[in-house]
Amino acid sequence: MAIVRPTSFAKAPADFADRHNVTGFDIPVNPNARRKQLDSSTFRCNRNVTITKKWPFRATFDKSWGGEPMSWLRISLAAFAISAALPVHAQTVTITTAGGDYGNAMKEAMWGPAAKELGYDVREETLSDGLAALKMQVTSGAITTDVIHLGSPEGAQAAAQSLLEPLDYKIIDPKSVPDGAKSDYCYPFDSYGTVMSWNTKTYGENPPKTWAEFWDVAKFSGRRALRANAQDSIEIALLSDGVAPADVYAVLSTPEGLERAIKRLEAIKPNVAVWWTSGAQSAQLLKDGEADLVVTWNGRAETVKKDGGAADYTFKGSVIGTDCLGVPKGAPNKEAAMKLIAAMTQPARVAKLTDFIAYGPVNPAAYEGGLIPEDRLKTLATAPENAGTSVFSNSEWWVKNGEAAQQAFDEMMAR
Repeated sequence: MAIVRPTSFAKAPADFADRHNVTGFDIPVNPNARRKQLDSSTFRCNRNVTITKKWPFRATFDKSWGGEPMSWLRISLAAFAISAALPVHAQTVTITTAGGDYGNAMKEAMWGPAAKELGYDVREETLSDGLAALKMQVTSGAITTDVIHLGSPEGAQAAAQSLLEPLDYKIIDPKSVPDGAKSDYCYPFDSYGTVMSWNTKTYGENPPKTWAEFWDVAKFSGRRALRANAQDSIEIALLSDGVAPADVYAVLSTPEGLERAIKRLEAIKPNVAVWWTSGAQSAQLLKDGEADLVVTWNGRAETVKKDGGAADYTFKGSVIGTDCLGVPKGAPNKEAAMKLIAAMTQPARVAKLTDFIAYGPVNPAAYEGGLIPEDRLKTLATAPENAGTSVFSNSEWWVKNGEAAQQAFDEMMAR
């Protein structure tokens, strides 16, 4: 446990006399002498007694100042009272985030207020590749962080490689995460959606409303753009084939499930004008009108819309991805880390995060009691009116089956 100095040491001794009645120990206080000493390494209770400001506190009796000698017992009691009253010990916890605007938003909305509530001294490290850093720390035994921010797929990989401690759901509220998003190792706290977007000039007030209609090229003609990756694509392919959102991964886990999804993608392949490889590309296709129907991320579609582009989108049938918080295996402050995760993901704090970034809280309680302005709800993937028909991306399934799924997707693309 780290020892930290009081946040306002110069003020602490002066306040102590008023709050805890130092004179009750028969040590007369000379306010003028005390104020003169506040900026030095000690402070003088009176002309006879000097007490150090640094831990461990020590009192000395100086007879050269004259006056009546004091009982050393009384001096010891005074020093003990000061040491007991000041916040000498504070729990230090280190959190690792990706930094930038996202990291700053997390600090302002989440872990900053949580640290203040818990009385923790929270220190931040920033890394662009959290999983690589986590693996290096755990395998080397030189663990410097207590809480790490990961994408949920990275969190699942880290759990599979035994790089994370199991979450302590005696400290963290297990009811704060929907069933489809739960993890034993990395706590999901915010979300984004892979959504269907469209050109409003092409479809006006009558765009496709479901993935089945997206696949209906006769009824909804137009240039389509999909992501050149199996992830999210195979999920929406099964949704387009009538699979219920809650059953998507159960179907994918059967021998014929992946083949069924690939066949659906192959069926629409002739009508796909662009298979995009970056989020920026997908947004540009939508903004420039180069594609009429675009599978993209809600943040990209919202940006195009806000910038005045002829675009709109829906969360109906979206595939929801999440970011999560984990505790490295062997973290030096494991229990404190669990408490910090619990505190920083309280409903009001994850709701506050939406003031800074359009990522929807995973905790359903964040959407209650007006914590999030009504006009903002429609832009968040996990808002109640948006999430009802969605699929939470199953990171554990992707860790186990991702290589086979991507290979099947690549083979389909090559045919």
